[in-house]
Amino acid sequence: MAEQPGWIESDDGSTSIATATKTAEVNKQHIVHSVDASAVGAAEVLLLQIKDGTTVVWQGHVHQQRNIPFPKGITITRGAACSAVLAAGAGVTYVNLHGTTR
Repeated sequence: MAEQPGWIESDDGSTSIATATKTAEVNKQHIVHSVDASAVGAAEVLLLQIKDGTTVVWQGHVHQQRNIPFPKGITITRGAACSAVLAAGAGVTYVNLHGTTR
C-alpha cells in the first residue's frame, strides 16, 4: 500500500502534559488518522484526548503505550487547530498525532 502524504506532530513531557498540536490553517481542514502515546517506566494509566480546537472529540486511556488508528478519520472543524493531549505522568511521556490537511 502506498504511503499517503500527511503530517506528524509530536511532543514529550517530563512529569508534565505532552501536547502535539497541528496549527490551524485558514480555509483548510485537518483529518486525524491516528495517535500514538507512551509513558516511559510508568505503571500508571494516563488520559489521552484528541481536541478539535478546545473541544474534546475523543478520549481514552494509555497504560505504558498505545497506538490508536481512526480508520474513517476524525474530521476537525475547518480553520481550527487539532491536538493530542497526554496527561502528565511520573516519568517521560510521548505523544504523536498523525493526519492530513485538505
